[in-house]
Amino acid sequence: MPENLPLFNQNILLTRPVHQCDELKRLFEEQGATVFLQPTIEILPPSDWRSVDEAITTIFEYDILIFASSNGVHSFFERVKVVLRENFEKNAGNLPLIVATGLGTSETLARYGVKDVLLPSERYDAEGIIALLTGQQIAGKRVLLVRGNRGRTLLPDELVRLGATVEQVCVYQSVDLTTLSPQIASLVQCGKIHWVTVTSSAIGRSLVRMFGDDLRHTKLASISPITSQTLTECGFPPTVEAVGATLPALVNAVIGF
Repeated sequence: MPENLPLFNQNILLTRPVHQCDELKRLFEEQGATVFLQPTIEILPPSDWRSVDEAITTIFEYDILIFASSNGVHSFFERVKVVLRENFEKNAGNLPLIVATGLGTSETLARYGVKDVLLPSERYDAEGIIALLTGQQIAGKRVLLVRGNRGRTLLPDELVRLGATVEQVCVYQSVDLTTLSPQIASLVQCGKIHWVTVTSSAIGRSLVRMFGDDLRHTKLASISPITSQTLTECGFPPTVEAVGATLPALVNAVIGF
């Protein structure tokens, strides 16, 4: 019975781009929650593909490929299909060492047939990748960092300090949305949204700009330490933080509160 589920009678607001909400929506609904959607950012292609295409045509010349997000994996490999076509499949076994920031990114890589992936052992963020690669003797290695238009400079700066040659390509743009559903705005303002999920720093910043102090009428669930740090810096520390930076972990954090 739905009444026996842990999140029965809980209203959850998802703030990811709409096309990325399906899995998280399903996970919450399986636990009895009522789910609402209010995207705070939009994912768009880069304004210019030239640097990405150049990196793709020389992909087998890199020593290490680092993927900073699932969005980056999807955008990159969809572009690979356009640029290399069947030539990529013939040489896929010669790919450089692949590093992913977290489990979600690794799972997206697996959907594109890339299963031999290095992951940080503890933190699924730039700090975790730095700790992972510090022991890999990357001095003199050629590294390609695949990322979006936002993000910290910590990872490339530290890889350069460790002696690597780092090239970065922007494979997608994260753009803030400003249109707020009147229904959602009213629900948040009246305290009828029990939880708001925050799955990236970009989403967190846009969320705060969109709702302002009305967010104090609800609870925020953060997916990672970096996202939590961003929310705290914006004046809205999260109530819970996922352990492991995955969507199931985020749902479990809400259940466990």
